Amino acid sequence: MENQLFSVSRFGNYLMKYFAEFRSLRLQFIILTACFTVIMSLSGGSVNFFSLSAAMYIFAIVSASSLTAFFTPRISKIKFLLVPASQFEKFLTMLVHLYLYIPVMFAVMLFVAQYCAMLVTALFTLSAPQLAMPYAGVSIDTDLLGMYILSYVEGVAFYLMGATIFTRHSFLKTTGLSLVLGFVVMLLMLVGVTFHALSSGAYGQLDAFNDVDSAAGTFIIVFSVLASLMYLIIAYMRIAEMEVNETKK
Repeated sequence: MENQLFSVSRFGNYLMKYFAEFRSLRLQFIILTACFTVIMSLSGGSVNFFSLSAAMYIFAIVSASSLTAFFTPRISKIKFLLVPASQFEKFLTMLVHLYLYIPVMFAVMLFVAQYCAMLVTALFTLSAPQLAMPYAGVSIDTDLLGMYILSYVEGVAFYLMGATIFTRHSFLKTTGLSLVLGFVVMLLMLVGVTFHALSSGAYGQLDAFNDVDSAAGTFIIVFSVLASLMYLIIAYMRIAEMEVNETKK
């Protein structure tokens, strides 16, 4: 008897259907490649970590928010629910899109953009293209890489959750919610650090704040992982709930 929650063959078929029908993916790749070709041409064939990570993060959260198109209007939601695959398989496909496809697409895009930038530079300078090793023009700040990965995972999960909650203007509403929650978290952390400083009798000294550096780093990692899992669980539960609600109508 075929598993109702997950089947490898059924998941593979839905995955191929999903990407085959996502026609905008090719256009997105072309536009991104063109943009980074221009950036790398103007910057001497290189791109820094900040611009690369910021572009990928913004692209990913906008993509996560755009998945709300599966749930609104109602006719789209019905079509989504009627596809012969479990809601878990559909949700897993969204995660493949956001956490696997987009990073791979950016890697391929940078590879193509690097050599396109070399050809453009050679064309305008009337010189032979200076071929380099792949990704030679991409600078990666290893000190910030871990924090960026955590932010990417948590941000995408949060906006995917928002796509299942806000069916209209999902990106704007989710961004507003993230600002409010971010302010609350920062306020709680400030209160915690201040309380630690007062209890240690070192208020106004840097030592009290240095003491919580390692603990704060561990807290941020644990909090980000748990928050990401919570956002993803809520998103999946919302999708599963849609199926239950529609069957009652």
